[in-house]
Amino acid sequence: MKNIRRVGLSAAGIAAISATVAAPFAAADTTANGLTVSGSGYTVGATYTITVNTGASNVSANVFDNNVSVGTASPSGSNTTAAIYWTPNSTGTHHITVQLNGSSTVVGPVDVTVAAASNSNTTNTGSASSIIPMLTNTFGGSSANSRVS
Repeated sequence: MKNIRRVGLSAAGIAAISATVAAPFAAADTTANGLTVSGSGYTVGATYTITVNTGASNVSANVFDNNVSVGTASPSGSNTTAAIYWTPNSTGTHHITVQLNGSSTVVGPVDVTVAAASNSNTTNTGSASSIIPMLTNTFGGSSANSRVS
């Protein structure tokens, strides 16, 4: 009887491990040479944080997306990292680079692939005006403003 229990537990353990190994791992952040773009599954219109290691608290960094300026990131206080928000507005590969102010040092690059935004939250699935007559007919009443006392 003990052997049967052990075999059953072993089979359950193997099944759990197999499911864990087979599960895909989500990528988190994209980093290269002191430059990090937060997130994963990048989409048009979503906002991400670009963080750069400036090496000194008094050094700011100009951030570029495909050679177009995103803006300037400046460290806060005694931090040696600076961050800026980035919202991609087109699909495809985005080549993110940073040039540290006061030098020719370019940090990165980080290449991220941006996909079209999902329409799942904006899909038109009907309207209240099409539901109200159905509810009125189902529950009685002459209009949507009917009140049951």
